[in-house]
Amino acid sequence: MNRICIAGIGGIGGYMGYRFGTGWLREAPDRELSFLARGEHLKTIQEKGLTFISPSGEKTVVRPTHATEDPATLSIQDLLVLCVKGYHLEEVCRQIQPIIGNRTLILPLLNGIDIYERIRAVLNRGIVLPACIYISSTREAPGVVHQTGGKGNVIAGLDPNYPSYAPAPLIQAMQEAQVPFEWQPDPYPALWNKYIFIASFGLVTGMSGKSIGAVLEDPTLVERLKHIIEEIAALAKAKGVTFSPTITADVLSRGSSFPYATKTSYQRDLEVPGKPNEGDLFGGTIIRMGKNLGIPTPWTEETVKRIERLN
Repeated sequence: MNRICIAGIGGIGGYMGYRFGTGWLREAPDRELSFLARGEHLKTIQEKGLTFISPSGEKTVVRPTHATEDPATLSIQDLLVLCVKGYHLEEVCRQIQPIIGNRTLILPLLNGIDIYERIRAVLNRGIVLPACIYISSTREAPGVVHQTGGKGNVIAGLDPNYPSYAPAPLIQAMQEAQVPFEWQPDPYPALWNKYIFIASFGLVTGMSGKSIGAVLEDPTLVERLKHIIEEIAALAKAKGVTFSPTITADVLSRGSSFPYATKTSYQRDLEVPGKPNEGDLFGGTIIRMGKNLGIPTPWTEETVKRIERLN
């Protein structure tokens, strides 16, 4: 594995770029690390490198081998880490086709439970590994990414189209990059476990405009949150993933572990008039999946309607 590309150098992409740039890239002289970015963010990275700020406040400057907005200028990649927002996924998947070979690994680290299907709707080459990451990290300014929390641990598993794939090269690359990594042949329990939290809290914070802490103080919003969690759990069960009987309490407890003023990424997007947001990854996916599976999702549907009226 000698060519790695990070597509989207926001909070997650910046973290992965930092890890690969300070570890994996330095392990061998013939390796290439490429960043795909845009605008002033790209210009700053090209001129000064990417400044990564750790949770402790330590700053590190990472200089990739290539930084560009045009994937066609790069060679076929061994690993492409997708870190774009969900609303840019289809567009970016079309753009990266020139650098995807039959054996290119595609590791998508973005919110959503149907990301594999969305990628496969555009790309018929490459090995797509369903995955997720646990981190709190944001782009603070052009060329600057700040990790504020989370371990940055990544979980990934098999592409259903490539059940015989052996992950040893990926595991080695992650070790060299010092990314906390766990290979699970079936990653969907982990993906659903993350999704049930970010989707439920995303929808309720997006509707109410309140922080996670403020939502948990409001009995009416907690009741709504519980119903949405139950709807998502029913969808997961229909897909073959069964949660613990305490899942609702577990999700609420997870929310209480965040600082009171924490906002969800979906909520922050909604606060900017006209900005694209991840509503379709949450409400849209839940509603469509419910209809396809014959599972009612009235609380999610009503919450989405309220968000649409407010925006």
